Amino acid sequence: MNFYKQAADILDRLGKKEGSIKGLTLGNAEVTDKKRMYAVICETLKHNTTLSLVLQESKLLALEKKLTRSLALLLLHDLLLQTRGIQASDAWPMKQAVMRHKARLKAEFVKAKIKVGAKKDGLIEGEDELLLPRYVRVNLLMKTPQQVIDAFIADGWTFLPEPPSPPAPPSANTFHRDEHLDFMLVFPPKSDLHLHPLYVSGVLILQDKASCFPAAILAPPKNAYVIDGCAAPGNKTSQLAMGMGNGGKIIACDLDLRRLNILKRLTTKAGCTNITALNTSFLTLDTTTPDNSKVSHILLDPSCSGSGIINRLDHLVDAYAEEQEQATILETTTTGGAAERAAAEEKKKERLKSLGEFQVECVSKAMTFPNVRKISYSTCSIYAEENEHVVTTLLKKHWPTWKLTPRAKVLPTWHRRGYPSEVCDIPGLVSTDEDRAKIADCVVRAVPGGPEGDLMNGFFVACFERVGKNSLPGLSPVWKGPSIGGSKRAHEEVDEMDDTTTGAAATDGTAPAKKKKKNKKKKKKTTTNGGETSTETGHSASGASGASEGDKVEDDEASDDDE
Repeated sequence: MNFYKQAADILDRLGKKEGSIKGLTLGNAEVTDKKRMYAVICETLKHNTTLSLVLQESKLLALEKKLTRSLALLLLHDLLLQTRGIQASDAWPMKQAVMRHKARLKAEFVKAKIKVGAKKDGLIEGEDELLLPRYVRVNLLMKTPQQVIDAFIADGWTFLPEPPSPPAPPSANTFHRDEHLDFMLVFPPKSDLHLHPLYVSGVLILQDKASCFPAAILAPPKNAYVIDGCAAPGNKTSQLAMGMGNGGKIIACDLDLRRLNILKRLTTKAGCTNITALNTSFLTLDTTTPDNSKVSHILLDPSCSGSGIINRLDHLVDAYAEEQEQATILETTTTGGAAERAAAEEKKKERLKSLGEFQVECVSKAMTFPNVRKISYSTCSIYAEENEHVVTTLLKKHWPTWKLTPRAKVLPTWHRRGYPSEVCDIPGLVSTDEDRAKIADCVVRAVPGGPEGDLMNGFFVACFERVGKNSLPGLSPVWKGPSIGGSKRAHEEVDEMDDTTTGAAATDGTAPAKKKKKNKKKKKKTTTNGGETSTETGHSASGASGASEGDKVEDDEASDDDE
C-alpha cells in the first residue's frame, strides 16, 4: 500500500479512537517502515491546528475532490514542514493535486501561523511535548533505593539530597528521591534508561508517579489476599507484589488476553512470584467461592476517559478526533454547525455518564466480596463525573457499611485533594460545605503537567474501607497535619492499621493490642506459606511471555502507559 494512503488510514482510525498511535504504527504488522510512520503520524498530529487552518482557508478539499481530509493533512505536513517535501512520485495524482496549489498553500501557512500564534515551526503554545520528569520505581524485591542511588552515582550522576524548589524536573545528569514515595527516584525528562543494566534486570520500573498512588494507598499487608481487578499491563500489580514482599496472593484480572500476556511478562521480569493472572472480567468473578471469600483488599483502576494522561501522545489523538468531528460538521452543514456542536457536547456528556456508571458498577461489585476490607478506586481522568461524582454515588449506595478512608492513611502529605464543589449531598452524611470539604479531603487528585500542574499525569484516587463494629462510620475532620514530609510516617500508619488483623475474615481495623500481637505471629507464618504458594502461582504466570506486538508491548510503553 502507498505509504501516505496507509498513514491516512491510520489517522482515520485514530480519529475514531480505534487504537493508539504506537499500536497502529510500531505495533502494526502491516506497516513496513514503522519508525517513519510513527514519526509522520506524531508530527502531523502535533501540527494539526495549523495544518487544519491551512486546509480550511485554502478550500483544498473543495477544489480537489479526490483528496480525503487525512491524506491532505499528511501531504500538507510534508510539503510545508519537511525540507524534502512530499516523498512520492511526481506522477502520483494525489501529489499532483496538492502541488497544483503549492504557492497558495505556502501563503496560507504563513497566515495560519500568525493567526494561531504559532512559532517558526508551526506549533502553537501548548502543542509541544510536555516535558515531565522521568519517574523510576525501585523494585524493592531486588534492591533498596540506596543501592540504586549508589549505582547511579558510580555511573557519574549527581544525586540531589532535596528536590528542586519550586518543584521542577531535575536538570541534566542529576536525580533525586521523591518526597512522597520512598521507593521512587526522579530523573530529568527524556532520560533514556532502557539499556541500563538495572532496568534490563528488572530493578528499575518506569512508571509515572501518579500511577503509583493506588497501590501505595491500598497498602495491603504481606499476608493479604488481593485482587487487581483491571490489571494489565501490570505495573500496579507488580507494585502490589513489591509492597507485600511476594507474600500472600494476588489475582490479576484482565479480559484482554494480549495485554494479560504483557502483564505476565513484565511481572515475571520484576521477580513477582505471588501473582495468578486470570483472563476474565472482574465483574464476572464469583464472590462466593472459597478463594474469593478470602479476598481482603481490591485495587480497581477501571476504564476511564484518560483525560489526565499527558506523557503519552493520547492528548494529540483526542484533539485530532475532536478537530475531525468539528471539521465534518462544518463541511456538511450550512448553519455553522451549532446544533451539531451541541449534539457533540451531549455525546461527550453521555460518554462520561456511561463511564461513571461502569466505574460505580466495578466498585459496587468489589464491595460484595464478603471479607474485603479495603478498596482503592482510581482513574487517570480530570473529570468530576468519573471522580468525585462516582465517590458520592458509591457512598449513597453503600454508606454506612462502607466509608472513605481518612486522609491520615491516604497520602496525607500530598497537597492536592478533591474538589468540594463536586461533592453531592448524601442523606445522613453530607449536607453542608464543611461535610463536602471533609469528603474532598479524603481523596487524592493530581493535576496533569506543569508548571501549574503536579509534574505528572492527571490522576484521582479514593480508598474505601469497610466499617467495623468498633469503628465510626462518620466523617473524619479535615486534615491539619504538616504539608510536606512525613510520607514514611503515613506508610507506617497504613501498615499499622492493616497489621491489626490477619486473613480476609477480619473486617474491623481497630483490633485490641493483644489480638494485634497474636496476629503478627500468624502473619509471619502466613508469609512463609504464601512464599511456598507464590512460587507455584508465579510459575503459572510466567508461562506466556510471548506477548504480541501492540500499543503497549514494549516495556517502556507498558510502564509509562500504566495509568
